[in-house]
Amino acid sequence: MTSDGETQADAGNINLSIESLKGLTAQFTQAAIGFAGTILFARLLGPASFGGFYFLLSVVTISTRPIDGFGNAVRKRFSEHDAPREELIGSVFSFNAASFVIAVVSVWAFRDLITGQTNVENGATVFLLLSVSIGWFLPIQKLIGGAGYPAFQIWNDTLRSVLTLPLQLAFVLTGAGAAGMGYGLAGATLLTIPVGLFVIRVRPAIPSQETLKSIWSFARYSAPTALLGAAYGRFDVIVLGTLLTTAAVGYYEVAYRLTVPATFMTTALATALMPKISNLHSRGEAIATDITNAIAYNSIFAIPLFFGAVALSREIIVTIYGGEYANAATFLIGLALYQVFATQTSIYQRTISGIDRPDLELQIDTITLVFNVVSGILLIFIVGSIGVVIATIFAEFIRLVLSARSVRALIPNIESVPRPLIEQVGASMVMFVGVEVGQSVLRVQSWIDLGALVGLGVLLYGGVLLGISNHVRNTLLLLCEDIIS
Repeated sequence: MTSDGETQADAGNINLSIESLKGLTAQFTQAAIGFAGTILFARLLGPASFGGFYFLLSVVTISTRPIDGFGNAVRKRFSEHDAPREELIGSVFSFNAASFVIAVVSVWAFRDLITGQTNVENGATVFLLLSVSIGWFLPIQKLIGGAGYPAFQIWNDTLRSVLTLPLQLAFVLTGAGAAGMGYGLAGATLLTIPVGLFVIRVRPAIPSQETLKSIWSFARYSAPTALLGAAYGRFDVIVLGTLLTTAAVGYYEVAYRLTVPATFMTTALATALMPKISNLHSRGEAIATDITNAIAYNSIFAIPLFFGAVALSREIIVTIYGGEYANAATFLIGLALYQVFATQTSIYQRTISGIDRPDLELQIDTITLVFNVVSGILLIFIVGSIGVVIATIFAEFIRLVLSARSVRALIPNIESVPRPLIEQVGASMVMFVGVEVGQSVLRVQSWIDLGALVGLGVLLYGGVLLGISNHVRNTLLLLCEDIIS
């Protein structure tokens, strides 16, 4: 491995285009596996059991987010120039050991409630296994990106997906039911942790008081921010599972899984952006151009996906998951719109972290979570289950506005609406019209019909975007040159 200085230089010299391309390749692989698994288990288990597992997983996600926030703090320090990497790794081991004890005690105390509320057999055991495995996995993943390997960070998560599907299937087919999905995910997560440690290849050392203070100065904001972010991100599922039924969670979850392609660029680009901004900012170098470029392309999949969902929501849901999940069609449109806002928000949020202002993240997430909770609960009683999605859309829009204003106040020369972003909207509108015309000719009655219409949409969007956007064409040419060189 390289020395400390070289590692930090790598983080500052990250090629966002190349790393994003590597990350996108991993994302497509991961999505294909996850998509196949979602269809398989949704059909095998039915909405109630399928939703029950994701309700449990949502609670696990929230409970492990303080660890994730701690991981964000360690990643931030790890990516800085001349970071004490051995001590930072040592702090992760110490923190996770303490978290394990807390997890065991907490799950034991609430074991009956966990199993009863989620409708997952042996729910408490599943909860503990997932909490411990994910709690160790998250900070290790953060450190891979902080060390200057953001694409490998995504590929390691893809490896986890590759292992998860066969393990889950084996457990489910042997009669474990929804719990089998938990056993499989926990097992795959544990298997990929050593891979991450091997890539980082830094021996842990006892952290000094100075190192702990440095971590704490960031973690005191990033840990509660991560908790609030998880509560905000999984609030819909928690409310649906608590106030309505786990079947409603099942409808929501299959719709959400179909919007995952919207986040491909976000995961690939934002993962690389944060350590690069952190490193450059710590050295006093310019970052505005990288941020503007990220804003321009981060929603390149989310925008057409939203227009496609408006055109084909019911056809997509029923063809893929079956008529049993038809109620998820409205969820799909709402969640696709949410992803448009969320992909933009992510760039501003990563920028805020990169310039060492986690306090702003905490303030913004607190405001949006409060709004989401109040409006979501009110709307679920007024308009039904779709109310939580409507509340989330408005909450994310508020989060986007607040995040953008905060970043622009600190870095005034950023473009909030770059021309490529407008061109993506225009190309998506053309695509929408083309798909609507296509539906008048071809009625969706099978996977082949659906595939033909989706393919038409992809060709229209890609063709129009390349035709009208010089920036997109030039970006692709530069990317090709970077790959060749």
